Amino acid sequence: ISILIIYIISKNVNISNMLEFVVKSNGLLIGSATVLFIASKIVSAVRYQLFLEGEAVNVRFSENLKLYYLGMYYNLLLPGGISGDGYKIKVLMQNFNKDLKLLVKLTLIDRFSGVWALMQISLGLLLLLKPLASYFWLIGLLLIASFGIPWALNRIFKWMDSRSYGRIHLISLGVQLLQTGSAICLIIALGQKLHWIPYSFLFLISSLAAMLPITFGGAGAREVTFLYGTQYLQTEAESGVAIAFLFYLISTIVSFFGIIYSFKPIKFSNKEK
Repeated sequence: ISILIIYIISKNVNISNMLEFVVKSNGLLIGSATVLFIASKIVSAVRYQLFLEGEAVNVRFSENLKLYYLGMYYNLLLPGGISGDGYKIKVLMQNFNKDLKLLVKLTLIDRFSGVWALMQISLGLLLLLKPLASYFWLIGLLLIASFGIPWALNRIFKWMDSRSYGRIHLISLGVQLLQTGSAICLIIALGQKLHWIPYSFLFLISSLAAMLPITFGGAGAREVTFLYGTQYLQTEAESGVAIAFLFYLISTIVSFFGIIYSFKPIKFSNKEK
């Protein structure tokens, strides 16, 4: 599927123009995008740490961060952007003697909180899109409801301690805002400052596409989202695909550092026997 997507992109995008956007991009802003992306992953690891501590999984943050990077590395090799989570669950089961069902639940809730925050930021950007101005009040109501629905569901199903809910949700919003900030840096770096709103919205939608287990490490999923999304938002396909391509490069390079912990197993100080 990844190969098919790359073929579709090559047939619908002027590759030389796309690469020209990349070559002429602002290196300082690309560096800033990289820093924001790394920060988003560290904050995301903080969120997962809170979930683990809530279930008495006594892992140190430094060890959790290494495990997080290892999961990111395996996401490059396995279909979708969430496959590395399965490996993290396996490691935690082996070292902390915890139930599979519990760890799967924690990981799914961790992912759900991130996706929900992503959807909220997407709704916020929709309010700023001129083509959807006539739907302003409907989108606004959905955005307001998006804050109450997960709170109500948590009260019903008791996924997490109600006292921790607000903090977890703020952290999730922080993660997605950092990644959106990373994307905005890339948008400006490629000279598309005037189109930062539609491109930022497409970036968030492409993040959902990258999670689907149909491509290796999300390769091509972001790019094809931008390819077809630019047609509806009346923006340039080449610059949109270039933004997705640069973000994929950044995420791949940063995630590849997790290979260290593939060859050098993580030693857990509070390991349960």
